[in-house]
Amino acid sequence: MQPGLGLEQARRIRDYGAGVVVMAFDEEGQATDVERRVAISGRAYDLLTGIGFAPDELIFDPNVLAVATGIEEHDPYARNFIEALPRIKERCPGVLTSGGISNLSFSFRGNDLVREAMHSAFLFHAIRAG
Repeated sequence: MQPGLGLEQARRIRDYGAGVVVMAFDEEGQATDVERRVAISGRAYDLLTGIGFAPDELIFDPNVLAVATGIEEHDPYARNFIEALPRIKERCPGVLTSGGISNLSFSFRGNDLVREAMHSAFLFHAIRAG
């Protein structure tokens, strides 16, 4: 990507009067731990509010990632998402947050009962966290 192209596109989006959804990805890849999710969101917040976006026009999605994959490093992913939410809201006042939860239970595709239970428990805690 050309330097500055992301902000050029963001300015065009702002000029159209739209808000943006920002995923927790940067040049190093996808954020998986709490600190990187907050850092990437904070960097995006600073850049986007710096070019004129209002905080309530920004929706941060700090990546709901699959758990129960059998890979040990994936075990804290759901907790990391939930712990990142209030820290993002503190670092980036006025923003909204979102997350696509189907990834959470990806390891259980085909087992709707387990997936629905996981999603319910996750949403209970995620909503409380912000």
